Amino acid sequence: MALFAASWVWLLHTATCLANSQNPSYSTAAKKEISMEGDLVIGGLFPVHEKGRASEDCGKINEHRGIQRLEAMLFALDEINKDPSILPGVTLGAHILDTCSKDTYALEQSLDFVRASLTRVDGSEHICPDGSYAIHDDVPTAITGVIGGSYSDVSIQVANLLRLFQIPQVSYASTSAKLSDKSRYDYFARTVPPDFYQAKAMSEILRFFNWTYVSTVASEGDYGETGIEAFEQEARARNICIATSEKVGRSMNKKTFDGVIKALLQKPSAKVVVLFTRSEDARELLAAAQRINVSFTWVASDGWGALESVVAGSEPVAEGAITIELAAYPIKEFAIYFRNLDPYNNSRNPWFREFWEHKFQCSFHTQDCSRHSLKTGKFEQESKIMFVVNAVYAMAHSLHNMHQALCPNATKLCDSMKPVNGKRFYKDFMLNVKFDAPFRPADTKNIIRFDRYGDGIGLYNIFNYHRADGRYRYQKVVYAFKTRKCPENFNEAKFIGFTMYTTCIIWLAFLPIFYVTSSDYRVQTTTMCISVSLSGTVVLGCLFTPKLHIILFQPQKNVTSHRVGTNRFSATAAGSSHSHGSASQYVPTVCNGREVVDSTTSSL
Repeated sequence: MALFAASWVWLLHTATCLANSQNPSYSTAAKKEISMEGDLVIGGLFPVHEKGRASEDCGKINEHRGIQRLEAMLFALDEINKDPSILPGVTLGAHILDTCSKDTYALEQSLDFVRASLTRVDGSEHICPDGSYAIHDDVPTAITGVIGGSYSDVSIQVANLLRLFQIPQVSYASTSAKLSDKSRYDYFARTVPPDFYQAKAMSEILRFFNWTYVSTVASEGDYGETGIEAFEQEARARNICIATSEKVGRSMNKKTFDGVIKALLQKPSAKVVVLFTRSEDARELLAAAQRINVSFTWVASDGWGALESVVAGSEPVAEGAITIELAAYPIKEFAIYFRNLDPYNNSRNPWFREFWEHKFQCSFHTQDCSRHSLKTGKFEQESKIMFVVNAVYAMAHSLHNMHQALCPNATKLCDSMKPVNGKRFYKDFMLNVKFDAPFRPADTKNIIRFDRYGDGIGLYNIFNYHRADGRYRYQKVVYAFKTRKCPENFNEAKFIGFTMYTTCIIWLAFLPIFYVTSSDYRVQTTTMCISVSLSGTVVLGCLFTPKLHIILFQPQKNVTSHRVGTNRFSATAAGSSHSHGSASQYVPTVCNGREVVDSTTSSL
């Protein structure tokens, strides 16, 4: 790790020298960022913009997942700094950057977080080839930890960088199962559960409706690819067959999305399509289905969730969709805070004017935008706001516990926390933090903590998108799957339940017979023997006969690969027998010993 850090020091100062020699007047002032001073500074990564087209890094402003989440972090910091019970005498600052929903761009931006750490690695003066000294005037304050990123592929790239400098990271939305691997992401935590619980919930939905022949579409990247692999593993365990597997790329246009829909149509028997995609990819798929005028039954992950922006303009083809979203409650205090913002009282957010122009379709250069207000109209709070706030509070409570341990009775930072030891902070304090969720409703109990893998614990809601009373809306239909650690490979509940039920009936029938025939001990003895024999027979028949049936008649199921993997990371390591490429590659699908053949198979 020291060698990696030294390499980064050399690269950073080489770049500094080149910038000074080639363009002495160059300034980073044009770069948009939020910088708030504080005794301890927390970094933030948010998809303020969507990913750009072709050669562009950034696209249009991202209102819900970008601006709202960013403001949620600022809101949480304001509340923490006002709270005398958390870090009294210590102020939290922020350094917040835009990822543009792109992993490579986020990695480039995150270099700002490690520059102060690089300087600490080697604090000596660096001399450029022309004899001048590297300029350190713009080196930011050391970052204590980072909140973000949003997308899993962004968090993975950033985590690989931050771990080199022992900077803890807490994500509010990244759900890839890969990030649970502490051998690779040993400074990463998150306030959301990993995707394999979601994949299990989706496969249970399919089994409930007896949808055993489906197609899948995944977004390119860690979120979509590892998520759909986990789903396929769960589907195989439930005898659910995959007709075709498609993947949508990061720079696809309308024509290629149309091609994905046409590929799905090549399997006409697969009326159900499982989506593990980003929200923008789900939106483009629905738009393509609308253009081609076809409809499927969609079963979608939390990338779609309950977002109105995904279905806007494509409501008819989205009707009937079943989507999954992490259960969360809206934070009323944040809603009040956000609705009172405007470009004049929120100058600390350099992207807010752009958001305002996009929101109200006005321009500060050509017309007066001040007549608009967020107080008017409907406000839709983004579904992950609660998790952003929880992530910031988790960082703050961890720092508070560390401050109490290292600086007892101190009203400001002591030398033991200048700078904060990232390794000790993460291992001893962050992974062990436990507190009541802030701003929760009075009738709700929600404890925030991390498991030993740094994962959060939560619930999933299931939504059905349908038309009611003349308009389309999401209807929450059920709570699904509490993501706690339960025994895995445990699918014998129905056998055990039937055994217990039958045994109870036998002994309930035995009792009246035994007491009615108390005058004849021979009848009582016979009744007792029959009851014991029946109980034993039921146990053997209900519990062990199914196992013998599998051993003798279905030996293909009696292997490790058929069971739901006991390794947390099996979803990322298990290979899939289905193609993620184009529909031109035909893979026969076998269900319950028979091959499912579509009428169009010969044309593939």
